[in-house]
Amino acid sequence: MVVIGRCTRIAKTALVGQNTQIGERVNIEHNAIIGYDNLTRLRKDWRDRPRTVKIGKGVLVRPNSIIYSGCKLGDYVKINSNVVVREFTKIGRNSFLGNSVVVEGYTQIGHHTAIHAQCHITAKAKIGNYVFFGPMVTTGNARRITWPKPNPDEQGPEVQDYVRIGLNASILPAVKIGKGSVVAAGAVVTRDVPAHTVVMGVPAKVVGEVPVGARYE
Repeated sequence: MVVIGRCTRIAKTALVGQNTQIGERVNIEHNAIIGYDNLTRLRKDWRDRPRTVKIGKGVLVRPNSIIYSGCKLGDYVKINSNVVVREFTKIGRNSFLGNSVVVEGYTQIGHHTAIHAQCHITAKAKIGNYVFFGPMVTTGNARRITWPKPNPDEQGPEVQDYVRIGLNASILPAVKIGKGSVVAAGAVVTRDVPAHTVVMGVPAKVVGEVPVGARYE
């Protein structure tokens, strides 16, 4: 069953799958797909979970973006063009995904978080509230390079609230980036980052603390 709220606009060329709930004043633009359900290699613990897509009020989905089944988008989320959001991902209210972002699924993204163009968010990542990802940030979840996937020990990074990550940084599997920290552009983060610190380099190292007056809390 499909439920559509009042004052919602869906382009004629958009596709809306079964078991989709769309809130009020949502705008789904040309060639977007909502509730894509041709899923393969579902994670073991998720095979029996409901695949309903829930989209909050005021959400914008721009052309050619794909929202897979089981996803939940909070109120006023903005999905730009050519974005892929894989299955069972949750995105909090007022968050933003830039053009050509890929979210690989089973991922949590908090409220008021901005993920800019061409970022890759790996499966099973945890991203907090008020987080900033510059363009082309890449994350990983596999400790070993293996085939086929998914492998049993995959673990995405955890990015806590108020973190800022510069463009083209790489965040390795299972890394925890502490609250309010800053990751410099081009850094490769291979180990946990303490709260309110600045890291940079390859591999990333602590180079200082975020001044109290520059902390966004």
